[in-house]
Parts: sequence; C-alpha cells; structure tokens
Amino acid sequence: MALTIKRWLTQAKTLVNQIDAELILTNVFKAADRTYLVTHEESVLSDKERQTADRMLSLRTQHVPLAYITGEKWFYGHKFKVNPDVLIPRPETEVMVDLAVRLYGDILKKKIETFDLLIKQKFGAIEPSWPDNPVIKEEYARLKTEIMSPVLIFEVGVGSGCVSVSTALACPNAEVIGIDISKEALKVAVVNAAQYKTKNLHLTSGDLLSNVKDDAPAPDILMANLPYVDRAWEWQSPEIEYEPVVALYAEKNGLELIYKLIRQVRKKWAKLFEEKTLHQKYLILESDMSQHEKIIRYAKRYGFKYVGNEGLITCFEY
Repeated sequence: MALTIKRWLTQAKTLVNQIDAELILTNVFKAADRTYLVTHEESVLSDKERQTADRMLSLRTQHVPLAYITGEKWFYGHKFKVNPDVLIPRPETEVMVDLAVRLYGDILKKKIETFDLLIKQKFGAIEPSWPDNPVIKEEYARLKTEIMSPVLIFEVGVGSGCVSVSTALACPNAEVIGIDISKEALKVAVVNAAQYKTKNLHLTSGDLLSNVKDDAPAPDILMANLPYVDRAWEWQSPEIEYEPVVALYAEKNGLELIYKLIRQVRKKWAKLFEEKTLHQKYLILESDMSQHEKIIRYAKRYGFKYVGNEGLITCFEY
C-alpha cells in the first residue's frame, strides 16, 4: 500500500514528537521548510525515501540527536553542517554572538571617534578640506592604519564554527580567529566557513591560547564556549551521550578549562592588567548558571572587571 507523507507522519508521531517527525521528512525531501509537508501531504514516498525516513526515525527513537541524524543544525539564522565530532549548536549560545556583535559596534564606534578627534587635533580639518599635501596624506594614512585596524575577535573552542562564522558574517570589519584543539572539529568548521565564504575568519589548531605568539596583540573580544559539564551532574539529557566527550566535560566541577583560559589571558597580556586601567577588551564565557558566581570571583582575582551576564553568558572587561 502506498505510503503518503500524511500517513508516514501519523505513524511517526506515535514514536517521536511531531516536530522531530516533520524535520526528518523535511530533510528526506530536501525541502526548504516544514510547509512543504502540508502542501504535499498526499505525495507518496518512494521506496528509497521511505527507507531513509524509517532509518532516521529509528535512530531518533534511540535518542540519537536529530542534528546528527540530519547532519545539520540552524544557528543564528544560518544552517551549519554538524557530525558527532562537534558539539551541537544550542540556541542559548546565540546570546554570545549577540553580545559580541554589540561590543564590536561599540569598539568600532570608539575607533572612529578617536581617529576623527586625532585628525582634527593634528590638522585642524577632516580629509575633504585638506590641500593636496602629500605629507599630510601620508600621515593620515599612517594614523588610519594604526587606529582603524580591524576589530580583533578570538573564539577559543570553535567546534562546528557556528559562533565564529556567525560573528564573522555579522562583523565584516573584524578579523576573527577561531581556535580548537580537535582537528576533527576544525575540519567541520572549515566546511562551514567555506559554505558562507567568510574571508575575515581564520581557523587554527591549538590548546586554548597556547599557540598564540607571546607578542600577539590582545583580542578586542575573546569568546569561549569551553567544556563545562561536571560528570557528577545527573540531570543531563540522554542525548548528551552521543556528543564528543572532549567538548563537554571538564574537571574541577566543570571549571578547569575556564579557569585555565582566565589565567592564560592574564599571563599573556600581563602589561594590560599592570596598567590598572580598562582597555575595552572583553572576555565572553559560556557556562552553566550555577557556575557563574565561582567564575566571577575567580576572574576578579586575576584583574578582570565583571560586566554582566545574560542566560549562560558571562562578560568581563580588562
């Protein structure tokens, strides 16, 4: 008997929730969205389509995350390739990108204001009213290069690249550098970066900041969604068992890597901290809300100023 989209969905919904069933078929038919299933509910599945849909449904009943079954996940308005080598992008992490984009705008505005003020102080007028003076033009170009350099953004622990790619797309005048210790994860991130042609994003391997040169400038924004799950937590979803251990768990109640990153930033750019003034440099961390208080206390010990938090995201300035 022919099996229509409507009938397959009716049967599937007895095994998984409605949205999962619909997303499985949407993927099978390579449809733009679930609306296709409504407008084509009497369409008959071919044998191949049915086999694919049934296989995906079977995996879902075993709690395999849907993103791993379909090989994709939406994040910040973009579709990303994912596989079991990377953590599945969470909507809660989009707050990190939102914050980075806002700070990027603030930093860029400050750069422009500083540049305009310096030009007026030096030459008494902005560019359009200058005489054709090669000396002035050369000095103008030098100052522009020095002050108006791209906003430098690091992400430590890129995984699928969803945060770095989304940030690079939203901040075209930024230079984004994504770092990950997992070469397998970086392969996925490279595919996603290529998909969106993010020319202002550079991906590299490294253990946190260990491979960043000692004389490298401090990033204006440093984002990190590091492993922070404590193995003792008993409330985790069974689906988490399918995600890469290296991207999930950390020792010391889940805080080991976050603490290590805080120490690395303090040591690598010690001169900034010694100046006892804020430099409009930001550290953005994701962690469980139950960990925020400990992270804030620890960061303050190393000279960071707590700016605020939203959801899972905590922000510091230094």
